[in-house]
Amino acid sequence: MESKNILVTTDFSEVSFAALAYAAKMQGNQITILNIVQTGEVPPDLLKQMPNPNAVQEYREGVLKRAKDELESVAKKYFPDMNVHSEVIIGTNNPAEEICNYADNNAIDTIVMTGQGRNMISSLFIGSTVQKILRITKHPVLIVPHNS
Repeated sequence: MESKNILVTTDFSEVSFAALAYAAKMQGNQITILNIVQTGEVPPDLLKQMPNPNAVQEYREGVLKRAKDELESVAKKYFPDMNVHSEVIIGTNNPAEEICNYADNNAIDTIVMTGQGRNMISSLFIGSTVQKILRITKHPVLIVPHNS
């Protein structure tokens, strides 16, 4: 399987770093590291009652900045000698849909991820996000065992 544009997902869990370590061995490819920040919606009536209505937006901006900074740090650690694109997106859909949409809209050839991330207990063998991605994507998905 020849790939050129590789999408590696991470939720910053130790388990997800196995996919990054594996992708770091894939020399000669364009690597994109993706993290999805789920924002959630605050009801407008609740916003009206807050002393500082901008607090939610400021909090979201802070979370997004911390995620971007952490992603840059991870890119430098796992891909020190490679040109890596890192992307943090704000997700409004579930993570599986966001990952598939990103892959579709950014000429991704292969998605690389681990089978389980933060929610290990929620799934017996393979993560629920991975299961959804396998059902809906048209791209090859490489699932890296977390102990590789």
